[in-house]
Amino acid sequence: MQSPIRVMSESEAEPESFHDSHVHGLSWRRAEFAFSVDLQYILEWIEPSDISSGYRFSICEARLTFRDVDDLKISMDWLGAALDAQIDALRIVQSRTTPTGRVQHYYEIEFSEPGANIALWSTGYEVALLQDPVVSDVTYIPLP
Repeated sequence: MQSPIRVMSESEAEPESFHDSHVHGLSWRRAEFAFSVDLQYILEWIEPSDISSGYRFSICEARLTFRDVDDLKISMDWLGAALDAQIDALRIVQSRTTPTGRVQHYYEIEFSEPGANIALWSTGYEVALLQDPVVSDVTYIPLP
């Protein structure tokens, strides 16, 4: 597993910050009750320098990892769509307290493409940045 250059907490990587992030992998570590999403995380939307130019984006490869996961549900359907996955929204839908007194949140990740949804209960998440950011004119890091 690649060592992160920085790890962001939930307060640094709030749910609304995942909008337009491109996903390219899902993984889990059963013994640790962890579920991870490999993505290209948008660190910053850079304002246009003038009215004739568009936004630019500071992006890096990252891993979003949820801790103490249970009731994981994944639904993805690429029928008639390109093999791509882009997050529309990450939301905290509800909360509960476990019998041991820990607080869990019910997270939903909704995709703009394909028709997809990931839902799970978790005690929280972190985002590991796996490379230095690059600046791009699009919301992903173009592959060579």
